Amino acid sequence: MTRPHVPNHNPELERDLLAAVAHVRPIAEAHARESELGATLHPAVVDALERERLFLLAAPSELGGRDASGETQLAVFEAMAHADPSAGWALMIGAILNGMLGAYLPDATARAIFAGRSKAAAGLQVPMGSARRVTGGYRVSGRWGFGSGIRHADWVFTAAMVEDTGVPGPPCFVHLAIPASEVTVESTWDTAFLRGSGSEHYRVEDLFVDEAHTCPYPHGARLRGSSFLNLPFVALVAPGHLGFALGVAQRALDEVAALAPKRFMAWPGEPLAAQQSFRLELGRQHMALQAARALSREVVARLSERMAAGQALTPDDWSMARAGMAYVTEAAAAITTFAFRAGGASALYAGAGSALERCFRDIHAATQHIAATSDGYEYAGRVQLGEVPFHPMLMARAAAQ
Repeated sequence: MTRPHVPNHNPELERDLLAAVAHVRPIAEAHARESELGATLHPAVVDALERERLFLLAAPSELGGRDASGETQLAVFEAMAHADPSAGWALMIGAILNGMLGAYLPDATARAIFAGRSKAAAGLQVPMGSARRVTGGYRVSGRWGFGSGIRHADWVFTAAMVEDTGVPGPPCFVHLAIPASEVTVESTWDTAFLRGSGSEHYRVEDLFVDEAHTCPYPHGARLRGSSFLNLPFVALVAPGHLGFALGVAQRALDEVAALAPKRFMAWPGEPLAAQQSFRLELGRQHMALQAARALSREVVARLSERMAAGQALTPDDWSMARAGMAYVTEAAAAITTFAFRAGGASALYAGAGSALERCFRDIHAATQHIAATSDGYEYAGRVQLGEVPFHPMLMARAAAQ
């Protein structure tokens, strides 16, 4: 299969990063159950991700990051999610937020944060907090959810609405970089889904954040890093969400293919692998995954080409990105559901030698994420009808000064 052209793609860097994932994989697999029981990644997994500097894969090279292309991000996030969905999710969030920290914050702040650093960043990108202007910065209060990986992050990059700007018009928002030691993490991540991602709530109360640790939200200009970091947030996360979905679905198919020769079907009196209906459906789902992977590469290539050319995303681009993320995640959920059901009663048990139940639970967590919900189809439908839907989150970033 021919891959779409992706600007700034570095095959050698991709091989290096995939080799790093291969080093982490056995550690993530060995501790997957413990990560779930602890509701956050096991320290051994975090140590391995930091040692391989994988949390820096999307960060600007000027700061010691790897500046991975969109295609490389897609491949790396898929590989990590295939090893363990929670580790894949935590890597996705930690790496993408590091890319944002490095790209949009003022120069001195970014260099100070990244000096000799290999840790993750965390933080919800919805302005749930409030920020009051004071001399030299802001006093910030608020409570945010879904802080994936926050228990092993050293910085939180989050957003708040600015109070009392005195300027008529729509509300003003700000991005805030806060040391993780200054936020209160709540133990709220009691879920059946992506348990090991540690997506806890967090809060601050009347915390001073100096101006140098802020930038405009959601359109802060890219000050460093590759052109891919010019993407608005909803598109910037596309390689992460697409890669995660592909990795989980591939792992589910691999698991059921390995199980099928050993699973004896009581009523037919033969192994699952001997049943024509299973073989037919396994082949169909394999091709559905290949189609989803091809679409994912096409989405990432289009986003990359637009940014490399210095162009804003068109409604057609947004249609492909938003509906594409919804479609691939939906397809991955259907593929994983097939594998889970084919696995029979043995797929119900956690830590029983098969990852099917974990894949089944975790892919359905991804279907609930704002970047992959079905309103992406509605947006695409409106574009097909000739409309130009507007949303501030889809506006182009400001030009660098």
